[in-house]
Amino acid sequence: MKASTTASAALSPSVPVRLVVGGLLLAAAWSAYWSWEGAAVHVAFFGTWLGYILSADAVVLYRTGTSPLLRARWAFVGVFAISVPFWWIYEGLNLITDNWDYAPRHWEESAGSALLFSLDFATVLPGLFVTAELVRSIKFFGMPWSGGLVPLAAPALRSIPIVGLAALTAVLMWPHLMYPLVWLVLFLLLDPVNALAGRPSLFDNLIRGRWDTIVTLSAASPVCGFLWEMWNSRSSLRWIYHVPGFEDSVHLFQMPLVGYAGYVPFIWSAYAAYHFVRAPLRLPHLRVGADD
Repeated sequence: MKASTTASAALSPSVPVRLVVGGLLLAAAWSAYWSWEGAAVHVAFFGTWLGYILSADAVVLYRTGTSPLLRARWAFVGVFAISVPFWWIYEGLNLITDNWDYAPRHWEESAGSALLFSLDFATVLPGLFVTAELVRSIKFFGMPWSGGLVPLAAPALRSIPIVGLAALTAVLMWPHLMYPLVWLVLFLLLDPVNALAGRPSLFDNLIRGRWDTIVTLSAASPVCGFLWEMWNSRSSLRWIYHVPGFEDSVHLFQMPLVGYAGYVPFIWSAYAAYHFVRAPLRLPHLRVGADD
């Protein structure tokens, strides 16, 4: 990024305004999220993440001269929209694995509760991707990461979704043993298809020996994981984990410490799912790799 571009973004009035609005929203919603009860907690959760997203976007704009909101404007609303069905897929899989629950448990009692949870789920993908761009703005992650090439020809790429189907089958058949595969299934099913179709793909990057996107995404995922679990820890409406084999292990907030590793393949799956639908839905371009 040219210095003049970064400087102009730093001087742009949209940076401090967005940072102040985001920061104030984050502070107010965070306090409400930890003190309110009932349905209003969902609104506070959404406000907390929206405040974080606006604040992080402002920092990305200041540091790089561009940001998701600057590039996409109203199109960025589409990222919130597709985030809802994306996370509901995991809620569906959790009916099989039973790895987390909500306390108090009431979302399934009415359509209204499901809509309130959908409001919360709308923040998942925007939160992940703005954090990835924030991480990319750090020089260490923003440089090209060239490494060993992963030799995957087209026939091998075509076989990977079969592995994804096998992983899904294993989860369905042995949910209490194979539940970690939940976070890899969408990645294995969709990312090879993206590579074969010429869309952004982590497998395609590895074939070309470019590791920067996967490094950036992998570094961003535990940041979001920490924020999710930290904000969850003192809410009156929280999720509680049931993780076979790790119930008595060291925890950070509600999550077993080893469970944070699951956020890495989760963000890979999010990236794959996003690019699977980005073009037909005209969703905004992400800048999470050195060449983006």
